[in-house]
Amino acid sequence: MSLIKAYVKLLGFLLALLISCTGFGQEETVRIKGQVRSFNNDVSNVLVVNLNSKKSTITDMEGLFSLEVEPRDSIQFSALQYISKKIMITAEILKQRLILVDLVENVVKLDGVTVTPNNLTGKIDLDIHRLGIDQVVTSSSLGLPNGNVTVMPRSERSLFEADRGKLIAQGIKFDSTPMTPMVFAKFNTHKLLNRLIGRTKSLKDVVSRDESSKMENKIVKMFSRETMSEAFEISQNNIDGFLSFCSVEKDFSKLSEAKNSFQIWEYLKDKSKEYKRANNSTNWLKPIDALKPK
Repeated sequence: MSLIKAYVKLLGFLLALLISCTGFGQEETVRIKGQVRSFNNDVSNVLVVNLNSKKSTITDMEGLFSLEVEPRDSIQFSALQYISKKIMITAEILKQRLILVDLVENVVKLDGVTVTPNNLTGKIDLDIHRLGIDQVVTSSSLGLPNGNVTVMPRSERSLFEADRGKLIAQGIKFDSTPMTPMVFAKFNTHKLLNRLIGRTKSLKDVVSRDESSKMENKIVKMFSRETMSEAFEISQNNIDGFLSFCSVEKDFSKLSEAKNSFQIWEYLKDKSKEYKRANNSTNWLKPIDALKPK
């Protein structure tokens, strides 16, 4: 009987030890609040990403945000107008549950320009007068109707020309003897022929590709390849392939209607999971140079 009691005590001791070790090994998740600050620039819509948990958010108009973190998590702050910054979550931050982040403006330095001929000052309005250059006359400067209308890209103009007008035009004409109204229909042969030979569809595909290309460039400027690579765990060499993967999706065109950068980021985050599932072989996610035969 005493042997059974000893076994029970030992079992209880081991169980208690296991529970305590398990509890000790778990990291506590804490929701912290923070504020992004800058002296000159707008602090709204700054992307805040927890590179460990992949959770993300954006700042509001005052630069405020909240995010779930754990000890030693790495938090990245990025926006087009700022230099990206990473901060590691310390015990002090967890204790205060508050973080203040000062971002540095991303200034693009230009080479100095020396103006020498004609005693120029570098001020456009004064130099134009000195050189006797007449102001360029445009429909907008003359105040003409529709002077501010943006010119369509070439692909859109070609599509408009190929598919303009109604396919079937209906009307009423009167027979002279007697005056009897007659309904008639007239086919738009130009529009019909372009559809039959596939030219209209081909031009629509070109317009769609142009729009997708514009959105891809916008995404890269908004988040950078490095940020997407770290957050989505896709090598930088494959980010362009990932964006191409997104561009052929039916809902990609709707990104132009997104109200803020956070909606675009959440879309990309979901698509990154589909991209990695579609390319479940790890070789697809390695840098391209690593795939070359040695």
